[in-house]
Formats: sequence, C-alpha cells, structure tokens
Amino acid sequence: MVQGDLRLADPGQDLDVDVIADPDGTVADRGDPVEIAGEANGRTQVQLVTTPGDGIGSLKSAPAVDDGDYAAGEVAGKGTALAQGPVDWYEDASGGAVSPGDLVVLTGTGVRAYDSAGGDTPDMILGRVFATGTRASAETANKVAVLRHH
Repeated sequence: MVQGDLRLADPGQDLDVDVIADPDGTVADRGDPVEIAGEANGRTQVQLVTTPGDGIGSLKSAPAVDDGDYAAGEVAGKGTALAQGPVDWYEDASGGAVSPGDLVVLTGTGVRAYDSAGGDTPDMILGRVFATGTRASAETANKVAVLRHH
C-alpha cells in the first residue's frame, strides 16, 4: 500500500471524538475550536485549544454538560469535529514513539515526529497524528492516522 492510500476521512467529514475537560475543567461546546489531547479506548480525545496554532478545527456536535462537573482531562462525552484536511493512514516510522496531537513529517519509510532541533523545518510538517494503532485493523497495523495540513 502506498503511503496515504487508506483514507479515514475527507475534508469536511465528521470525525468521531471524545470531548474532555481542558486543564481548567472547561468543556468545549459546539462551534468551539479544539485540539487533540490524547487517545483512550480507541477514540481520539479533544479539548478546547490551549496552545495557539494547535487547533484542528471546531466541534460540530458536543455533549450537553455543566463545566463545574468535570475535572481536567475527564471525558465529558462523545462529539464530532469537522476534518479541516484529509485524514490518512501512514506507516509509523517512529516505532510507536508518536502520539495523537504530535506533529509529524513524511519520510521514505513513513511518518516520524517533527524535530526542529534535528533540522526539520515547518514546511516539512505533514500534519498532526489523529489516531494510532489502537484502531488498527489488518490494513492499518503499524500505522498512524494523520490529519494532514495540506
């Protein structure tokens, strides 16, 4: 399989996510910008953007919550985010060292973490890891899903 030949989502499609409380205990609502915060039980977790430039898009649907009821990192419920770019599966050339939300670059053998200290430049960034092998099937084993910037 050629890198990126197995598409998880097209731009504008819904991405199923778990919405978690940010470090202040605030839960993103519909239309709020979100960033990838992690992954658990085979689902990508998102929270309100805490770092400028880390947003992946906005929530299309969000759980009905009372912010006062959630601690930082606690799952508030299921939601959907709109894919701003394509999400494709790529070989994990990092040996499992990349996590959801990490910036990655494409190499001849797959994707690895972006390394500015190692000489990587921003124009080399392919996108952010959306999901890891926890969602793997026979077709996606040893791969990571990347929400591409371009």
